[in-house]
Amino acid sequence: MQIQQGRCFNYLHSRVSLLSFFACLYLYCATLNAAQQPVLDAKWLTTQLELAHKKSIQDPGDAAEFLEHLIKQHSTHLSAIQRSELQLHLADNYLLLGELSKAIALERLLANELTVLNNESLIRYYLIKSTIYSYSGQADKSLAILNTAEQQVEQLENEKLKSKVYSALASFYVYNHDDIKALDYFYKSYEIIKRSGDLLDLAYIESTMAKSYEYLFDYDKALELQLKALAYFLKNDLMFDSLVSYFHSAKIYLKMKRGQEAIASSQKMLAMAGQVANENLVYYGYIILAEAYLLEQDIAQANHYLSLSSQYFDKLEDVANIANHLYIQAAIELAQNLTDQAAKTLAKAQLLSEQIPIENSITSLLKLANLQTELAVQQNDYRLAYKYQQDFIALNEQHYNKVREIARSRHKVEFDIKQVKLEKQLLKKDKELNEFSLQEIKQQQALQNTIMFSVLLLFLLLLLFSWRQYRLKRKFSVLANTDFLTGVANRRKIMDFAESQWLELKSDNHNFCLIIFDLDHFKSINDEFGHPAGDLILKSITETAQRAIREHDILGRIGGEEFLVVLNNTPLVEATEIAYRIKSDIEKTPINDGENVIKITASFGVAQKRAQLHSFKDLLKNADKALYAAKERGRNRVETDE
Repeated sequence: MQIQQGRCFNYLHSRVSLLSFFACLYLYCATLNAAQQPVLDAKWLTTQLELAHKKSIQDPGDAAEFLEHLIKQHSTHLSAIQRSELQLHLADNYLLLGELSKAIALERLLANELTVLNNESLIRYYLIKSTIYSYSGQADKSLAILNTAEQQVEQLENEKLKSKVYSALASFYVYNHDDIKALDYFYKSYEIIKRSGDLLDLAYIESTMAKSYEYLFDYDKALELQLKALAYFLKNDLMFDSLVSYFHSAKIYLKMKRGQEAIASSQKMLAMAGQVANENLVYYGYIILAEAYLLEQDIAQANHYLSLSSQYFDKLEDVANIANHLYIQAAIELAQNLTDQAAKTLAKAQLLSEQIPIENSITSLLKLANLQTELAVQQNDYRLAYKYQQDFIALNEQHYNKVREIARSRHKVEFDIKQVKLEKQLLKKDKELNEFSLQEIKQQQALQNTIMFSVLLLFLLLLLFSWRQYRLKRKFSVLANTDFLTGVANRRKIMDFAESQWLELKSDNHNFCLIIFDLDHFKSINDEFGHPAGDLILKSITETAQRAIREHDILGRIGGEEFLVVLNNTPLVEATEIAYRIKSDIEKTPINDGENVIKITASFGVAQKRAQLHSFKDLLKNADKALYAAKERGRNRVETDE
């Protein structure tokens, strides 16, 4: 028994010794392995970030893959600061590639590590967060965080970061239609970059500024800046930036109705797209080609490129891009008479458009209303088509009000720039005056003469600016009351005038009549002969109607092809005669657009002030009903409200 106990003790002692030996061996190997791991110090991080930045300039997709690999490879050895810095740069590249979901996931991780970030990194985080809010349609939150970034960056000496914040604010105001503030921030960023002499950043800011001029409807200036930036990118073999610049150039060409040049830019873009890491970028080349061929009325080619772009449609995350894709798809389906498919596509687009504030999407809603009108016509639902057309007219008026505001903005920008230059000249003068004050008594007379000259010059300049503002005010007054195409009174002006006449005459026995007329089958004429021919017809019809009415009658354009004549002190019989005269003159006057002779007719509704009518709107409704009756009874005729 004692022998057995001794053996057991010896056995256990041997086991414990053996286990202790292996434990020491394991600890030694772990220590040795830890000693062999690279120390990830600040120098290592700086080197990796510089390498990632160089890759990002060439191809953000390549940079994203590089940063993902770094984070994964060194996941157990990265400090919180190092991981956050790498994630900040990775999120930047995700946003450049339009990969919003990945950027959002990273931003949520970064939000838990804000305390480890220094001031500069925190501002870069704000820029990422603001961009995510902007892509998600949360403009108020995006602006609030940008304002925070601006307040904090002003306290730093980092000029490059200031330029980025100013540029981000400029881009925000571009996409939210405040072009005055956009250009102000662009010029702030531009001046910093110009002082630094960084030609690449200068090309970036010029490319971004082009978008601002595009929203100001100054397409020539936008194209000039975009092509200038593109030339720099091509010269320096910057593939990704060249690809993006080709895309924006193609978009400008589309807005200028230069389809072939948009096609050429998109094809160059597609030729480059295969050479970058993110293959999803080919989508933008295909969708631009689809829209360009649709503009060129080559439906087969448009449908071909739409099909190619649809392979990448599910990866789109930006609401505006998704809605634009659906508009192009619906337009192609309508051109192919695929009515049911077009109806479903437009229903999806309408749901998306409701997520965008109307003040930021008038042009998008105009596309929707126009396509819905065309769909209703194909479905022979003319009442619904009429409703959609009225929606289109209302939106169009809102759109042109915005255009007028932007025109005013452009002139204000020009004035502000000149004012800034003048202020700089005056500051320079003040500096010179301070220097002159230290000189000898002989120079005092010269100094006084300089001051007098400066004051006189300033007075003359202010006088010149005041005169210029007065002329601009008069010009805008004319623009606000005149239809831009035909030169007659626009809807607002003619309606205001007619209602004021009604109010003056409603209490007495003076006769008062309205004539509403609408061109027959005008949309078909537009589709067959093109919009330039349509514009020529509208101008010609306006001239014909002006000759047919009396000198004191007022003619105005109240819709696309709809006109209103206000006849004061005119009985119904005489108003009807005038309507017949206009109808006859239009019918007898064929229009030659250089290639075709186009015959046009019109339908007329005439209404007279009556005792039972309580408002001008009632009279207008009667005229509208008479016009509708004329259309229902075969068009090219005159109907009265009797």
